[in-house]
Amino acid sequence: MLDLEEWAANGRRFAAQTPLLHQSDVPESAILVLDGFACRYKFLTNGRRQITAYLLPGDLFELDLDFRLPLDCAVGTLTACQLAFIPRADYEDLIGRRPRIARALQMVRLTEAATLREWITNLGSRSGPERLAHFLCEMLLRLRTAGLAPGNQYSFPITQADLADTLGMSCVHINRVLQKLRRDGLIELSGRRLTILKPEGLRLLAEYDASYLEPAAVPLRPSAIDKLIA
Repeated sequence: MLDLEEWAANGRRFAAQTPLLHQSDVPESAILVLDGFACRYKFLTNGRRQITAYLLPGDLFELDLDFRLPLDCAVGTLTACQLAFIPRADYEDLIGRRPRIARALQMVRLTEAATLREWITNLGSRSGPERLAHFLCEMLLRLRTAGLAPGNQYSFPITQADLADTLGMSCVHINRVLQKLRRDGLIELSGRRLTILKPEGLRLLAEYDASYLEPAAVPLRPSAIDKLIA
């Protein structure tokens, strides 16, 4: 059976905006993103789309090994991508043989759940500039972790329509918010490259706390509620 490195060597190219899995599909392969940006999303009956998660280089759309359940979301590319597909049997074998990978994926699931809670807070409680600032801070940290954001710069091939579908705003509103962040000297967007000029200013605007992306494993100990009910 192949390991992740060997699967990565067999990546395939896909064009931007290519559907990979539809809502209600039962996936039979995990998907490893080697290059480009992919996402999870949901469509409404009126054709509107809500992006619910980004899959960046190094991220894995994994399989539930206990059940073969229909997906409650769709998966597709946002930009041109190189992807590796790991069939269910090989993925299950890999997890069984490599317990460290299995533990790492458990941590990834916790981080994904924490990120989703941050996105819900973004949509429900932050203004347009705060939402975009939070998103840009998150992308900086995630891409920096993947070795793709030298300094405070990173490739930003995301369209304004994609941003609108991510942040729950219209394209017109997205454009206005981008212009505001530029006027305030917080960011510079040149072509498809974003530079965060004032990282601390952007972080303060978003009230950004990166701890949800950096979970730290700690020894098990009694929680506050355990002490109360003891």
